[in-house]
Amino acid sequence: MQLSTCSRLALAAALGLPLTALAVDGASAPAAPAANESNSNNLNTASVRRTVDASLAEPPESDASSGKLTDGSSPKWRVDFNTWLWMVGVEGTVGARGRTADVSADFGDILDASDSVVAFSGHLEVGYGRVAGFIDGFYADLGAEDQTGPGGMADVDVAFKQGIVDFGLMYRIGDWEPSGDAANNRRNTTLDLYGGVRFNSIELEVDPANLDARSRSKDWFDPIIGAKLVLPISRRWHFQANGDVGGFGVESDLTWSTTAAFGYNFEIFGQSATVLAGYRAIGWDYSDGAGNDEFTFDVTQHGPILGFSLHF
Repeated sequence: MQLSTCSRLALAAALGLPLTALAVDGASAPAAPAANESNSNNLNTASVRRTVDASLAEPPESDASSGKLTDGSSPKWRVDFNTWLWMVGVEGTVGARGRTADVSADFGDILDASDSVVAFSGHLEVGYGRVAGFIDGFYADLGAEDQTGPGGMADVDVAFKQGIVDFGLMYRIGDWEPSGDAANNRRNTTLDLYGGVRFNSIELEVDPANLDARSRSKDWFDPIIGAKLVLPISRRWHFQANGDVGGFGVESDLTWSTTAAFGYNFEIFGQSATVLAGYRAIGWDYSDGAGNDEFTFDVTQHGPILGFSLHF
């Protein structure tokens, strides 16, 4: 089958072949037209090549596919649930209706005197894109024996049931992919700012050896502001820390807390999980009333923590 001259010219231009390559039956290709037609063929050939090269080129990796959180990336839901065992000690001054005591008890002292071996705490964080909400709960039934009362009297027993709930909102100001071995960690380096409210509920009893016991209950709310950092350090390990400060005279003159822990990341039933070990401390400078209406809780609670976390 012979191709027409026009057909051979079009096919040669598309394939980038010299015009003589498509000669058929020993016939030579027709003489090249004028210079302007030759230039047109060259332009058509270059255009075809550029089109093919562009179609085969790798598309650039987008910020969304790289896992970076940018203003243009698609936001994603995230859920973190942590539960802690807190081996807590207590330092400070407590008072109820005119009975006061200076408390200095480590975890062993509290273990001897308390109904609870440890304090239990849980934390839930639900986020979408840069914004998240959180709630953190804590409960303990603690006591300390033979603490120091007024005048140095060292025979005062102290007991209190305590519930704490922190809740508020977080905003992620930084989300960076780690480097080195930490690049294989499922977590990014993240920095969040948060603000919210700390609710504290305490039933306090101060029982001197030679005087009648006094007790008082108190509930109050404190505003808090803080920051949280997560830092991957290898494929499996990361470090996390958060701290906040609050009160500002609204209820407490001051409240603060800090938590730092190392986490080991693994999978359980295909779900991302972490075991954590670290240290936690929380404090208040709070007082209300006087005399028989007095309530004082100027205390720091601190101790090691062990935790378990699930990530969805």
